[in-house]
Amino acid sequence: MFVFPGLTTEGVYRVSGNKTDQDNIQKLFDQDHSLDFVVMDVAVHAAAGALKAFFADLPDPLIPYSLHPELVEASKIVDYIERLQVLHEIVKKFPSVNYQVFKFIITHLNRVSQHSKCTLMTADNLSICFWPTLMRPDFENKETLSTTKLNQAVIEAFIVQSEFFFHGGEMAESSSNEGTPPPHHCHNMVEALLPLQLPPPMQPQQIQHTLHPDALM
Repeated sequence: MFVFPGLTTEGVYRVSGNKTDQDNIQKLFDQDHSLDFVVMDVAVHAAAGALKAFFADLPDPLIPYSLHPELVEASKIVDYIERLQVLHEIVKKFPSVNYQVFKFIITHLNRVSQHSKCTLMTADNLSICFWPTLMRPDFENKETLSTTKLNQAVIEAFIVQSEFFFHGGEMAESSSNEGTPPPHHCHNMVEALLPLQLPPPMQPQQIQHTLHPDALM
């Protein structure tokens, strides 16, 4: 089976790409949403950075702010199966377009995580890279800083259990870490996220174009 090179690139979504290339990719994508990144022969890290920048620059986060409190409360549920079932109900509350895009990106990240032996990007690592971009929290808010680990755990659960959440599959077997909710206050995690800088602003675009079914697969 053919595997796109990016799925086996070490540090994909963690290692920064060339800023000029990243800006150029986003500019071209804004002009033509049917771009073929394979024939463009762009650097993997630049393409990955452009994808993260796209979500960072949307007028509103992909995961609606109104649902953040529910997601945080769900992440505190001790019983793993019950936690997933509650998250499943919450994701159904996403606006239709947000749901479809979230489904695509999480399915893609699940696929990336399956190549973690090459990329060193597990579901845990990917969730650390993506949750601030998908949720866009206010890091100057002390309450936000106290729930960073909970928010990250939510995104990790979606990545690990993407078949269950979006494709009618069974729950994947949980690890010991997944079965235990993260502590409500995780100072190490807060310190690790304080220096985090999201990509610089480009031209925000509303999600209003239909995604090709294989765009992120």
